[in-house]
Amino acid sequence: MGLKEEVLRGIYGYGFNKPSPIQMKGILPVIQGNDTIAQAQSGTGKTGAFTIATLQTIDAASNHTQALIVSPVRELAL
Repeated sequence: MGLKEEVLRGIYGYGFNKPSPIQMKGILPVIQGNDTIAQAQSGTGKTGAFTIATLQTIDAASNHTQALIVSPVRELAL
């Protein structure tokens, strides 16, 4: 998927090795700047998909707000 080395290290650091089907379909459209709607069952990796895509688009050298994630439930916010 062409992810940044820093993002990949974080993914592997959390013990993930292979993207789920929803992640394989959802990450690239978000990175490419497309509005994306994804639907999948609970526990399939939707949160990971938008988080990975968001982290990929952030410029770590820039010191201004680049992303805002609004979470509808406390579990996702944590």
